[in-house]
Amino acid sequence: MTLERKIANIFNLTEKNWMKHANPISVWTRYSVLPLIIIAFWSRIWIGCWCLLPGVLSALWMFFNPIVFQKPKSTKNWASKAVLGERIYLNRDKVKIPDHHNVPLY
Repeated sequence: MTLERKIANIFNLTEKNWMKHANPISVWTRYSVLPLIIIAFWSRIWIGCWCLLPGVLSALWMFFNPIVFQKPKSTKNWASKAVLGERIYLNRDKVKIPDHHNVPLY
């Protein structure tokens, strides 16, 4: 079992939840987490322990985000295809990724 699959199991990404995770609105709203993490780190000196609040909120949002949204009407968009590609990469120990996709970028 790959590390990525273990993380997917923690997030309870079942077949149904993977499709919810592929909803483009779900993908785009996950981008809200990075500013919260930056705010938490940046404000730790100003507000002390309260800086944990944005960090905890972002962790909760990352956990519940795939559960909140519905299955997309179509996966013919960039965001859904990216999530489905993530799922393919996750299963690379079960289904071999073609060599032309396994080329290093350097």
